[in-house]
Amino acid sequence: MYKLLSRKLLGDGYKSAIRSVLVAVIIWFSLHSLEKTIPIAQKVIIITGMFYTMTVMIQTLTSQDNAKCLKGLFAMPCDEKRTLWEYTAVVGIYALTTKTSLLFALLFAFCKPEPLQIVILVLSVLYSILGTIAGYGSFKKMPAVTGALVVGGIAMAMLLPEGMIAAAVLAAADIVAAVVLSLQKLDSYRVSENTKVKAHRTKGKPKMLLWRYVMRYLAAHKNYLLSTVIIIAFSCYLAINFDDQGMKMGCGIGLAMISLNTPMAIIVSSNRGLKRKLEALPDKTPRFFIPYGIVLFIFYMICYALFLTSFGIFGGTVDLKAFITAPLFAAQAAFAAALMEDKFTITKWKTEPDIWHNPRKYITPVVLTLEAALIYMVF
Repeated sequence: MYKLLSRKLLGDGYKSAIRSVLVAVIIWFSLHSLEKTIPIAQKVIIITGMFYTMTVMIQTLTSQDNAKCLKGLFAMPCDEKRTLWEYTAVVGIYALTTKTSLLFALLFAFCKPEPLQIVILVLSVLYSILGTIAGYGSFKKMPAVTGALVVGGIAMAMLLPEGMIAAAVLAAADIVAAVVLSLQKLDSYRVSENTKVKAHRTKGKPKMLLWRYVMRYLAAHKNYLLSTVIIIAFSCYLAINFDDQGMKMGCGIGLAMISLNTPMAIIVSSNRGLKRKLEALPDKTPRFFIPYGIVLFIFYMICYALFLTSFGIFGGTVDLKAFITAPLFAAQAAFAAALMEDKFTITKWKTEPDIWHNPRKYITPVVLTLEAALIYMVF
């Protein structure tokens, strides 16, 4: 079972995992050679290791592409406990090697982690892997267990003191998550494909088709909205930390980070059937991608409004530059996403997380981060 699952997620001979790790190493070496160092707080280490890995795990567990594969694999006779731990190992290795490793490369390129910080990072990632699988299996029958695991992760990220106490608490949490996982049954992971939203017939000429498609798209992928909330919360936390350290560009960087949010920016890439239909559509740019860009602009503006409101409530400095930067960044992010979906659609992917974490998604945040730094330095 392990070989079948690993071939699906990691590629034949672990090619996909090895390639991603090599890219991460190259990125780390290139950035580390700049010899720029910044201090890194323990909270940032735990949040990075725990919650970013968690989002990748959730996307993998809820992937419709994986649902089709697992529906057949889990129907085979097997040792359920062993299969569950093998499934956990494969999904965890996939999340670490192909996705989280890139973020770690960026994080540690500009800081020199101490041995204890590395231990805390490893324990945080382990809790994320075990806790996410255990919470996912408990969600339907025992949602309180899932809630306790999530609340426990947030509490550890926010409240743990510096030093060995944090490592000890995280190690104990890992043991608890492992025990909860060992009590799960394989039936809880026999995911089924989402049922399609029923089509509604309208009299006369249909209007606002793109808006209807977007609403159906989000209704069929409710976990995408959760990802949006997580990226807004992470951006807000990052911006507040920058603001507390006296970096006035914290708000701008937070706005730029929100463009990492990808649910709405991969509508065409994630639906091969839609892509084929658009290729046969005359004047697809004015008829689809321009309205699509407008929808994205509104979507980003809603995200920015939530971010600025939260940032202000938690003590951040929201000035006139933030209100000017928000629509400017929203327009650029929407234009870039619509352009890339039109001209550079992602076609070579095996699982949905491959689309979510395609290197293409980092272009816009990097550009907007540089713009934010320039705006807050000049004005």
